[in-house]
Amino acid sequence: MKQVREDREKWERRYREQSPASQTAPPSALVVRWAEAIQPPVLDVAGGNGRNAVFLARRGLRCVVVDIAFTALRQLAERAREERLPIEVVQADLEQYSLPTAAFGTILNIRYLQRSLFPAMKEAVRSGGLVLVETYLMDQQALGHPRNPNHLLQRGELRGYFEDFLVLEEEEGLLDDNGPAYLARLVAQRP
Repeated sequence: MKQVREDREKWERRYREQSPASQTAPPSALVVRWAEAIQPPVLDVAGGNGRNAVFLARRGLRCVVVDIAFTALRQLAERAREERLPIEVVQADLEQYSLPTAAFGTILNIRYLQRSLFPAMKEAVRSGGLVLVETYLMDQQALGHPRNPNHLLQRGELRGYFEDFLVLEEEEGLLDDNGPAYLARLVAQRP
């Protein structure tokens, strides 16, 4: 429980101290690229204050954002209310939260790594639905945050979690969409 409390406090502090401009950060290039194929409802795990969900909701897609940080979700809920966007927020620790089975057309996992969540995500997406994952590689340690190996993938590791899905896109390396970062990206479809 101590680790959960520390994680929550860290993220609460980060969102409280965030500038208004960073509250409207652009969506992931992966999400933008696949926007036409994304099926509702969309689950955005560790979605923070909703940069990807807002982008999709403005396109008319219903989104559910789960995050540990109340401050981020409050910011997102206020924005969704102001813009009348179809976004639901859920505050939860993803290490304790159970995802419903076959409930989502698309699941986003952008710049968050919890290896134990991959099996639940695969079960939570409907047949024919998509999972979009973008997270950091070990190489990211050379650039800065994050540095903890628990939050970094080895090259080739991500594909292994989705061997039983149809991989539609995969890339790894130094990518420069919203600033340079060493990332692994994967789009997979549940059979």
